[in-house]
Amino acid sequence: MVRVLALAVWMAVSSAGMGQDVHFTQFFTNPLILSPASTGYFQGNYRLGVNYKYQWPWATGQQTFNYHTQAAYADFSLLENKVRHGWMGIGANFLNDDAGDGRLRYMRFGGSIAWHQAFDRENRYVLSAGFVANYISKSVDFDKFYFNNQWVDDQGFDRSVPNYENPNSTRISQVDLGAGLNFNAKVSDKLLLGTTFSMLHLNRAKDDFYGDPSRLSFRYIATLMAEYEISRTLSVTGNAYMTYQSKAYEIVAGGMVGYKPHDRYKHHISSSTLYIGAYYRVKDAASPIIGYQYKQTRLLINYDVITSKLAVPGKLNGGLEISLVHVGSFPHRKNPTKVACPKF
Repeated sequence: MVRVLALAVWMAVSSAGMGQDVHFTQFFTNPLILSPASTGYFQGNYRLGVNYKYQWPWATGQQTFNYHTQAAYADFSLLENKVRHGWMGIGANFLNDDAGDGRLRYMRFGGSIAWHQAFDRENRYVLSAGFVANYISKSVDFDKFYFNNQWVDDQGFDRSVPNYENPNSTRISQVDLGAGLNFNAKVSDKLLLGTTFSMLHLNRAKDDFYGDPSRLSFRYIATLMAEYEISRTLSVTGNAYMTYQSKAYEIVAGGMVGYKPHDRYKHHISSSTLYIGAYYRVKDAASPIIGYQYKQTRLLINYDVITSKLAVPGKLNGGLEISLVHVGSFPHRKNPTKVACPKF
């Protein structure tokens, strides 16, 4: 059992080291991470969002640092009243990820800018282009790892034994650049379609603790989105996500049904929406999701259920994820309707 657990933890650390980028099931709740062209693309003046994910709860102990990720972002929509059929978005994002025994930490601060141009008077078809610049800091504590030469027969690992690792540094920093394109189309009054494509690590920054000339590989991200309003009280949303980097890839797809209760006493549609659905990460996990939205604030919660070979040692526990997004408008400001925009 110890060997199985050690192997599982090693696999988790290896996957984080191969391409330590975002690993959210609720990828659609943090659009700035997916594509900088999403900056400022919403109905309102500003948008605030936070994400939290706790992974591998079964593979952590009292002396092992948990696998968890936090993210936050804010973006603003500008120039709607200054430019005909177009507007600009600016935004900032933050990400912190901690993984494994050595507390491999990845911190990122970024700023993005985007331009959104409509091709018709009603803004039904909009093309967006964006750019992002991130400052990234990585750190690790090699003294807290377990190495083969530290194994003592009939005793186990002894970290007081020298590990003979000689990293060039335990902290590295880099500037990372990315760009993206989005296209959204309101095909009818009930159907909205959208797609994004982005390319990250454009400058291929150095990425190695040992001083080798290793550089980040290009990372490609593509998403698809569809929203359909079945009735005034019922809607369905579907999302798909794929990313590829250095022969590693990830695919996530799923959807949610949104229900607005009808207030039979006040004879109008409620300001609240209830969500239920599920997402699936190929060869990894299935994730049921529930949520609640009041006006322009939405909370979503999901739990990953492992479907890979780690399902047995992990007892299906993949981890909890929570997101909170709020879209707002400044008082006394005229806000033209950007009808092609999704809800968030």
